[in-house]
Amino acid sequence: MMTKNDVLKRICSFLLCLSFVVVGLGGFAPTTHAKSLNSLKAEQTELKEKVKESEKKIKELEAQQAEQEKIIDELNRQIGQLNDQLENVNAQQEVINKEIREIEAKIAKLDEEIRQLDFEIAQKDAEIEALVELYCERLRANYIAGETSVLELFTASSSLSNFFNRLELFKRVTANDQKIVEQLNEEIKAIEEMKQKLEDAKAEVEAEKATLEVKRAELQAAEDELKATQSEIQAKSTEVNKKLQAINYQTKQLEVSIESYNKEMDQVESEIDKFLQSQSSTTPMDPNSKGWVWPVPYSNSYVTSPFGYRNDPISGRYKFHAGIDISMPNAMGKKLVAVKSGTVIRTVRSNSGYGNYVMVDHGGGYVSLYAHCKSLAVSNGQKVAQGQVIAYIGTSGYSTGPHVHFEIRKNGEKVNPANYVSK
Repeated sequence: MMTKNDVLKRICSFLLCLSFVVVGLGGFAPTTHAKSLNSLKAEQTELKEKVKESEKKIKELEAQQAEQEKIIDELNRQIGQLNDQLENVNAQQEVINKEIREIEAKIAKLDEEIRQLDFEIAQKDAEIEALVELYCERLRANYIAGETSVLELFTASSSLSNFFNRLELFKRVTANDQKIVEQLNEEIKAIEEMKQKLEDAKAEVEAEKATLEVKRAELQAAEDELKATQSEIQAKSTEVNKKLQAINYQTKQLEVSIESYNKEMDQVESEIDKFLQSQSSTTPMDPNSKGWVWPVPYSNSYVTSPFGYRNDPISGRYKFHAGIDISMPNAMGKKLVAVKSGTVIRTVRSNSGYGNYVMVDHGGGYVSLYAHCKSLAVSNGQKVAQGQVIAYIGTSGYSTGPHVHFEIRKNGEKVNPANYVSK
């Protein structure tokens, strides 16, 4: 059974542990938030570095691509020259092939004529051989007969005149055979001469053909060499095109990576913005000592360009800046409020100059102007209270980014807003 003291000890112990837990939680909560913000910023920096590195690699790849494209252009120029040379060689080959076909036709015709002459010579030889054989038979018969043959002719004759007629006929037959043989020999000689001429002509044509064949072989060798060179260039061109494809693939991959990094960065920046918004509430609407409030009701807003002379960001010229420019992280669409109560005397929607802007008359000669707005929340003649939303930050007109150009005019003269409004 627990005593009263035991109960008190346990209660004290519990309260002591509870105090440690509360202190611990109180101490760790801000640190966790700080680490979360630092982690987000580190991630943002890392993503920016990745984008920067990827863009650098893309530029390197673009340089490589330009170099490879120059090589491709040069190879295409060489291929064009080779194609012209090949066309010239092919045209010459066509001419030579046509000439060779014509010469082969001549040779075929000469061969046919020579074969015809050979046939005629063979026929004449056969005729001569027959006549010679007949003539020889007669000579043999006369030789064997000798003088008796003449006696036989005489005894066989019915009269002396008949004998002389038979003897003369015998002599004439023999002489005629001899004449025919001689005539045939002459014809053979003429045919052989013609054949020789044809064979000489054929030899000349064949020599001409051989010359053309040499030229054709030379042209074929030139064509083979050109085609070999063309194949080498085509192979180089294919290789370069593969490199270009690889470069294009790498570039696309990097572009996809950059797009992915930018999406991650947008998400991180959104988380940072949410974190900052959760940590920094809107600026209190309590008027300052002069009775004015800050036109951008956010604690992380700041002046980007003060009142006075400066180098104009649009024209680059040194000129007077008649107000102050105010912005903040992720400024687009953020609220703008009336710095004092008053009446809206002008609302303008434009794509040039001040862009979309609103003017409020606060009385006592004071007028405030809010320019480059994304959109306006009031209309002409409307009464507005101090701190009331009258427009939203944008980048309309001549602007380099989301911000508000804020002016105060006293009796129509533009005065320094910093003398009237402050955070």
